[in-house]
Amino acid sequence: MEAEVIRLHLGYFLLMFVRVSGLLISSPIFGRRNAPRAVKIGFCGIVTVVFLAALPEPEAYPSFSGPFEYGLALIRELGFGVAMGFVLTTMFNVTMTAGAIMDYQIGYSMANIYDSQNNALTPITGNLFNLMALLFFLMYDGHLKLIDIIYRTFLAVPVGAAAAPADIVWVAAEVMAKSFVLSVMAAMPVLATGFMLEVALGALIKSVPQMNMFVVGIPLKILVGLIVMLMSFGVFAGLTRDLFTLIFDYIGAMFDALSAPLAG
Repeated sequence: MEAEVIRLHLGYFLLMFVRVSGLLISSPIFGRRNAPRAVKIGFCGIVTVVFLAALPEPEAYPSFSGPFEYGLALIRELGFGVAMGFVLTTMFNVTMTAGAIMDYQIGYSMANIYDSQNNALTPITGNLFNLMALLFFLMYDGHLKLIDIIYRTFLAVPVGAAAAPADIVWVAAEVMAKSFVLSVMAAMPVLATGFMLEVALGALIKSVPQMNMFVVGIPLKILVGLIVMLMSFGVFAGLTRDLFTLIFDYIGAMFDALSAPLAG
């Protein structure tokens, strides 16, 4: 049955495929760069076929006057998926930003490693927390919720009817601002400890001028920073649950902004 629908309405299937691909491939979960492209495209195709079988058949399939109009529809569908994937990627980058703040405070800021996902040098601590966040995301069934969100977008916004309202810019700005606040909150234990240690070392050097700040201060900052970081792993585990709740709330807000023109 699905094969017959794909054969008769290939353009409709491609529009669905582009929307699914936009969200999945732009997300840090399904869009890992080290995954083969054929696997990612095949996975998006399988998810699209499943949605095609699960969704009710539309009363009328979308029609277009020519290739140009159909190309614009493909771009809108791709942008629809990428816009929601942007929320997930931005909120996941909270771990990278928090790790960079911690590394700067501890003294690991020069020891960056290459991250193939972002194609850039990233902080060691940021990579550690990012891997932890990915594991917690899978443990909390976030990947299943993400697929469910894609399914609900097809119910609310029919294929070919996606649009890009101006309100989406404000939602994106709010997501970026909130992600920075969460980054500082995640790094606050190490940041506050480092600040208090700086004050204590400053007072100690004033009392003992003969003490070499570089010999004592740097190793002490690294040791105390690592201890506090290890102690904050439990707090970070609790923070990830709130982070994922916030992620899906903002994806819902982004979805509402994208579906608003259709409702109007």
